[in-house]
Amino acid sequence: MLSMLRTVTRCVGTFFAAGSALSMALVFLIIFINSIRRYTMGESLPWGEELPVYLAVYGIMFGMAWAYLLDRHVSFDLVAGLLPQGMHRPISLFVDLSMVAVGTLLSYSGYLFMLKRGKVDASSIISSARALRDATGIEQLAVLGQMYPYYFAMVLGGAMLALAALLRFLNRLAKADHQVGEGAF
Repeated sequence: MLSMLRTVTRCVGTFFAAGSALSMALVFLIIFINSIRRYTMGESLPWGEELPVYLAVYGIMFGMAWAYLLDRHVSFDLVAGLLPQGMHRPISLFVDLSMVAVGTLLSYSGYLFMLKRGKVDASSIISSARALRDATGIEQLAVLGQMYPYYFAMVLGGAMLALAALLRFLNRLAKADHQVGEGAF
């Protein structure tokens, strides 16, 4: 059972790390290409300013979940540091369960926000999305010009945080904490 938990944790951590790395690589690539175009051709890609911002949000969400899973996130443990060592594990377990709830609520509120405001056009992306739709004949591609896919980052980020916190909780419970937090990936 413990080896299965370690395997699942390692696979999920690898997924979070890959998602973060891919997002940041795409941000760099788009900004680089846009800069080259701006200084050589005198014009930028119409979506080259706005899309990297949305991709960065996805990268942050993946990175946040990965950092929590590794227990390498920013934490305020001043109070916990003043308590006896025996209290640290129960406090950490409580925090992990609290973060499962926080991640779930973040995902749900992102979902509600996406439903309410997702139809808004992404100003610099809408024309490119419509052109892509017209060129391919795939009507669903027009949604890339709206805010739905970009607001979805909050839904995904909350779900990933909840999953990371749940796995962190289970690893702490199984006393496998040293395996996860110290270079298991």
